[in-house]
Amino acid sequence: MMRLLTLLLTVFLFAQLASCKSDADVKPTQTKLIDRTWLRSHEEEPANSSVQIYRPEGYAFPPSWPRTGFLFYADGRLVTYSPAANDGGSIPTEVGTWTWEQDAIIHTQFSAQYGSGKYRLRVIELTRDVLKVQQLQ
Repeated sequence: MMRLLTLLLTVFLFAQLASCKSDADVKPTQTKLIDRTWLRSHEEEPANSSVQIYRPEGYAFPPSWPRTGFLFYADGRLVTYSPAANDGGSIPTEVGTWTWEQDAIIHTQFSAQYGSGKYRLRVIELTRDVLKVQQLQ
């Protein structure tokens, strides 16, 4: 009886371990994007281009008005950063959710409080230091 219990426990543990996601199962794009605040670096954006450039919070930006930005959480929550009404910097506001529509497209949906808007961003480039996107919708 003890051997059978030990065997069943061992099989259960192996099944649990096999079902766990490893770091290798997480897309590199997602690990670079999530749980980081990305602020818009409009000074770097090419003239007459639809590409928007974002840098991580803490980047040495030149002096500027408060910056817009995003924070993508691993659980799908989306927070945006907007200029404060009193020019007191950028303020975070939880506004909705995000998902991967394809390997390089982020689909966002805003809550009703913020107009129930939706749009998609095509990721042009993503490294630890830069996020370049193009708004599709």
